[in-house]
Amino acid sequence: MESIIGNLIEDKELLGYLDSFEVIQHFLLNEEKNNVKIDSVERVISFIKEGTKKRRKQNFKAYFESIDIDNAKELANTLDELKVAVTNEKMESIKQIKNNLISQGMLVFNKKYLDTFPRQNLDDDIEVTQVNNKIEGTDILKKYFNWLNNDVIELRNELSEAYQNMSLNSKLVRKFVGEFKRYLNGRLLLKIITIDARQIIGVPILLKNSGYVILPHPFLDTEWELSRPVETLSNKSQVKVGDIVAATFTAVRNEHFLSSLLFVDFDGAEAIPQTVQQALSEFVDSNYIEQAYKVFEIKNVDDEAIKSLITKKLLETSENVRELLLRDLRQLEEIRSKVAIEEEKLSKEEEKLDENRKVWHKILKKIDELIELDEGYQIDEDEYEKVEYQPEQFISNLQALFYHNDEQHLLYKTGIIRSFVYALQSNILTLLAGPSGTGKSSIVQAFGRAVKNVEVRMVPVQSSWTDAQDLLGYFHPMDKAFVPTPFMEAMAEAALEKNKSKLFLICLDEMNLAHIEYYFSEILSAREEKIPSIRLYPKRYLEIAKHTLNNDTASIEQQKSAEELIKLYPPIFKIPENVRFIGTLNMDHTVKPISPKVIDRSFIIEINHLKTQEKEVIKEKLQLLTGKIEMDYEKFKLTILDEQIIDEATKKIQEISQLFEEYPNASLNSRGYKHIRHFLKFAKNEQEINEIIDYIILGKILPRIEVKKMELDKISGSVLQKLSSYQQSHDKFDSMLDTKHTVKFW
Repeated sequence: MESIIGNLIEDKELLGYLDSFEVIQHFLLNEEKNNVKIDSVERVISFIKEGTKKRRKQNFKAYFESIDIDNAKELANTLDELKVAVTNEKMESIKQIKNNLISQGMLVFNKKYLDTFPRQNLDDDIEVTQVNNKIEGTDILKKYFNWLNNDVIELRNELSEAYQNMSLNSKLVRKFVGEFKRYLNGRLLLKIITIDARQIIGVPILLKNSGYVILPHPFLDTEWELSRPVETLSNKSQVKVGDIVAATFTAVRNEHFLSSLLFVDFDGAEAIPQTVQQALSEFVDSNYIEQAYKVFEIKNVDDEAIKSLITKKLLETSENVRELLLRDLRQLEEIRSKVAIEEEKLSKEEEKLDENRKVWHKILKKIDELIELDEGYQIDEDEYEKVEYQPEQFISNLQALFYHNDEQHLLYKTGIIRSFVYALQSNILTLLAGPSGTGKSSIVQAFGRAVKNVEVRMVPVQSSWTDAQDLLGYFHPMDKAFVPTPFMEAMAEAALEKNKSKLFLICLDEMNLAHIEYYFSEILSAREEKIPSIRLYPKRYLEIAKHTLNNDTASIEQQKSAEELIKLYPPIFKIPENVRFIGTLNMDHTVKPISPKVIDRSFIIEINHLKTQEKEVIKEKLQLLTGKIEMDYEKFKLTILDEQIIDEATKKIQEISQLFEEYPNASLNSRGYKHIRHFLKFAKNEQEINEIIDYIILGKILPRIEVKKMELDKISGSVLQKLSSYQQSHDKFDSMLDTKHTVKFW
């Protein structure tokens, strides 16, 4: 077979497709490029069709001997779809088809061709040194791949699978990076390939005797590029394109770039000499170097292997150099000791504020108080009627207060209010879905008016939001200040010591106007951690802020910004325990679909328009009640139901979930069961359980379903029968089945 492939390398007909394959490969690997030349697509389709014919030419037959013909035909069909989408300039379709091609294995198919027919085979003359370098590089890469395919094979497969399922997370990335650090002994070499106005980009490399080899990505069939915004670098002028630098690294934290795995400390990166002459020039002048070459009779000054030997001998035989190095090291240690003493003194000084500083703090505190008064956060706590908090009556009292506290006379089903409250108590992302005008935003605001120590912050989502900066704000490096959004201001306010007894409801209004997994992903990932926290900016700016507060020449504005960094916006911001996140959803053609990742991490409550008869039934049960329920955050998070009852209820829900096990993402996972168990803990008694189970199925299981109707038909009867005890879920699932194609929640 190898001899046949060897002959194929010279085959002009097979080689004729090279340009087209390179265009397709570039299109698939470049995330920003969502268009491709039609003629290249047609050429690759032609290649596949020639290779999958029953009566194939001898050269195509030899090449396709080891290729799955059915898979190749599927790729051709998808490429046909791509050609149509490119012709009609349907950008969204092009992006989707690109993802389909990748998932079907187009990258692997391309790589086989490009590996078989590399571009250098078109050249008539290949230098011997190039061949040797390739062999040497292969040996180095062989060791790297041996580590990937043996030492960390399970972790590598887990990463790849998570990436394909769009479930790659920080915990998994950190685990790999820990192993990678041990493999490299904590130090990474990078070749700087780009520095422009926006970013610096490097590729990981391993050194060999006569150059370097680029490390491939551990689990993706693409180049492994690591970047950093230029404006965040303090030493950007010290490195240039072409430099090889040694740098430390950690696991990447930004949700959008998890697949790049590494966050490189370009600030601490050090350029290393790429030739012996560069290395020696740091110690001696050029004349001395030339003399050394003569002494050792070195004629070819480009022979790096021999020069390396010279360097070794020079360092071994030069006691003077060794003494100088040791002396410099001792001096460095002395300097470090002095710096440590000075830092300790500075730390003690920071604890003592002089009289002038105290005056400034009084002024700033007064400014804060005036701002609070101006923005209307201060209210007279005695201006409302007090309603005693009674756990058993809490839901019915809320229902009455929603109606009588508001001129709109808001009416909601008891189950809707109960689901809303228990979802908040169990700290699950609560999504309120339904048509416009059903009271999705109103129920959040009404809860704030009905319960003491509840603060509501409504944050309108913009369709232009694409990343966490749109949600949280950004750090201004020139002003050394954090510029927060209303969302971030609300979280900072909730974190204040004076607000620890309050519950903060932060509601993202029309949450799906933009892709939720884009701008909210950092919050979603943080909430999975034991101590949920987000990174706002580099830690060193916090130290600068401390110095600014001790600087008598700093302006009031600078001191105010510094104080805000220290008090409100630390570099690692812990999401306050007393914050609950809510989102309202309008499900029409103007909004983005909800991804499985978001559905999995949330509790969905569908609010629809009530019929006149339903409203009258609710009104008849309402008591006349106005004011606020006397409650604080500590009471709000108290659980009631015991574990035995929770176990029994969970088994009933599990029976429903298991009906959908054979359908991807449709049945509950461990996170889902954790949510429902915590949700059930807030039930007041066993009588509530059946209704709660109904709304749990409605809010946690049914939204996960997106299955072709013909595939679901075989179990739909069993599901309806199983749901007969749960009216809301039964009716919803029955309406979901009323479709010709795909059964889904919306």
